[in-house]
Amino acid sequence: MDARAGWWGCAAYGAGLLVVSLWVRSGGLGLGAGVAIAAAISVIVATLAAIGLPPVWKTGPTPSLWLSLGAIALVAILNYGWQYPTPSPLDISHRLAQGEAAGAQQEVWGQVTEMPRLTRRGKGQFWLKVNQFRRFSPDKTPLGPPEITQGKLYVTVPAAAIEDLYPGQRVKVSGKLYSPALPKNPNAFNFKQYLANHDCYAGFSGQRVALEKGRSPGWWRPWRLRVRIARAHAAGLGDRIGPLVSAMALGRRAVNIPYDLQDTFMQAGLAHTLAASGFHVSLVLGVVLGMMNHPQLSSRWKHPGRAKLIAGGMALASYVLLTGGQPSVMRAALMGAGVLIGLALDRRVQPVGCLVLAVTLLLIWNPTWIDDIGFRLSVMATFGLIVGVQSLTQRLEWLPPTIATLVAVPLAAYLWTIPLSLYYFNTLTTYSILLNMVVTPLVTVISLGGIASGLVALLSPDLGGLLAALLQLPTQGLIWLVEWETKLPGSALATGHISLLQMFGLYGLYGLGGWHPGWRSRRWLVGLLLVLVACGPLWYRVATQAEVTVLAADKDAVMVVQDRHSTLLVNSGTEQTAVYTVLPYLRQAGVNRLAQAIWGADSDLENWQQISAKAPIRHFYSPKPEGEEMPQSRTHNRLSPGKLVNLGRQTMVPITGEVQRFTFFGKQTWLLLAEQSEVEQRWLVKAYRDRLRSEVLWWDGGPLSKELIHAVQPQVAIASSRHLDPQVEAQLIAQGIQVYCTGRHGAITWNPRQGYRAYLATAHADRFTWE
Repeated sequence: MDARAGWWGCAAYGAGLLVVSLWVRSGGLGLGAGVAIAAAISVIVATLAAIGLPPVWKTGPTPSLWLSLGAIALVAILNYGWQYPTPSPLDISHRLAQGEAAGAQQEVWGQVTEMPRLTRRGKGQFWLKVNQFRRFSPDKTPLGPPEITQGKLYVTVPAAAIEDLYPGQRVKVSGKLYSPALPKNPNAFNFKQYLANHDCYAGFSGQRVALEKGRSPGWWRPWRLRVRIARAHAAGLGDRIGPLVSAMALGRRAVNIPYDLQDTFMQAGLAHTLAASGFHVSLVLGVVLGMMNHPQLSSRWKHPGRAKLIAGGMALASYVLLTGGQPSVMRAALMGAGVLIGLALDRRVQPVGCLVLAVTLLLIWNPTWIDDIGFRLSVMATFGLIVGVQSLTQRLEWLPPTIATLVAVPLAAYLWTIPLSLYYFNTLTTYSILLNMVVTPLVTVISLGGIASGLVALLSPDLGGLLAALLQLPTQGLIWLVEWETKLPGSALATGHISLLQMFGLYGLYGLGGWHPGWRSRRWLVGLLLVLVACGPLWYRVATQAEVTVLAADKDAVMVVQDRHSTLLVNSGTEQTAVYTVLPYLRQAGVNRLAQAIWGADSDLENWQQISAKAPIRHFYSPKPEGEEMPQSRTHNRLSPGKLVNLGRQTMVPITGEVQRFTFFGKQTWLLLAEQSEVEQRWLVKAYRDRLRSEVLWWDGGPLSKELIHAVQPQVAIASSRHLDPQVEAQLIAQGIQVYCTGRHGAITWNPRQGYRAYLATAHADRFTWE
């Protein structure tokens, strides 16, 4: 019973963390309320189990054990609450609540905590642990002496300003403090939560960085070793391939990989190759144990098992330090340590038990890692390998053993991470299993070669660069295969967002089909249930959906109209709207192709090409003349003023090049008004008064003439803008018009059953709906 009690204890600790995480992170409750509710649940469940289960479950835990398990779950919950990141009373984020008293600009002093990086927008970024803060007036006059403060800042500065920065360096940064925004669209990047995960609650837009003089950091610092390795790889392989090899050896946290390469590997289902994980730890440990098993070495040791423990332990500790102590590496290192201890004691190690113990120890050390997506994926992939590879290999016995293993390993990891991937990423990588089978030898060679050349580079960067140059051909081959795979039709399918209940249901069915004796012979039924649980709600939603959504796309007017299986997109947006707003929304909606797309005023070719590459367009409409470059689509149709365009159940009439009138679902009329001065608006009213009347006025948030408002007579006005002039808003409200601004309310959705909904008003008020 002792071993079983240990299993039960680990399960109780994990269950306690999972319950409190659901209430705090998924439920949106405050930390105190979430901890209190989770604690009450653990006490009630343990008490009821201690009273009611022992008479029924004779071989199960005793009443005292049930109560002990409840206590363990309670400890987990309290540990989560204790270590959950929250701003201290002196945290610099509290300065944001001071409004104008915080100053028009600020200066902060502090210490750089990690290696600076480049953002997607080409700016330099680093984390700053602050200790002083000074305010300035608009004319840059100091508003008093520096003040003591605490906390951490996400600092962005011009790219040139980070060239001489390193961890531990003290700097002074001048710029502007800002509050991170909540996501304003479904499936948008949650920048505020991202900062909170790093125990940071404010950002700082820096203009100048002043370095404080101090001692040069020691060469032995782990980050200096990583930089030395990365520079050697870049010298031998170039600025594009070199960082990729460094990431495949040490993880992408160690280097700045070009973002296009990162995105390509993620789309292909190979993101794990760029993150230091169990695969890399197993390679390191495999090489060390292989060397220790060599006859000329093993014969010299009186106790070979202990020698392996020492050598392997040193290798694991060195790799963990070199990669920066990432959770997935620490989990794999703890499991590797368990294997080494088993070898030293000449005892067989239970892989599942080793995984459970490693995960529990890590979550005792840092319970908030249970909220980390990478940690969850790493654990489930490892669990899938442990429980699934042998079973899959047996079912593939008709293949040669080597090929069967190549198929079983990626397939097991893939299957056990599907539910998490569907929940977090809304995407299914269709060819990733085949691609993993093909590239595994290349990934192994490149990772081992990167580690080996990196170790040599620590002693001689020039020699390390020469050795790294030998990886040029296999790395280029890997990049070519990955890019080729991502260009295949349907390489990444948007599945739509699944709920928490669906995700837990999928894992429950996995367990039912894998371990329940009565269901093992009916795995076909389990497979059918898996498809229904994963896809059933999405199929129903798509089959019955009739919805119009105006996305919060900064100053761009972008609309998505979903009518059952047909999707219409109006405008692509400009700058990087397609990448950050449109495509994430289409993924969570399960949209893989667009029936129609309209090029309006807030569009450009680059954004349309990015959209059409991910969601092919059937019919494209544009006012552009023939001969101009267009995104790929089945048909191109030119828009002409006054000519009715049928778009399925929707219609659109271009009044002018900047003004269009839509009719949705045969009943709802919208007038889209691009940037127009009040003079142009009066001319529009004079020329087209009888065509303007609409239930909804959708415009850029600029001034509106009285004549236009009277001609349109809208019931609702939607401004696609960061801010809305208070006078314009008051003017509309005074006439009984409901007003929305995407910069303030987030995405605006309308459907015939529920009317209008603002994303920021509904996404957080109704957060705990198992979605």
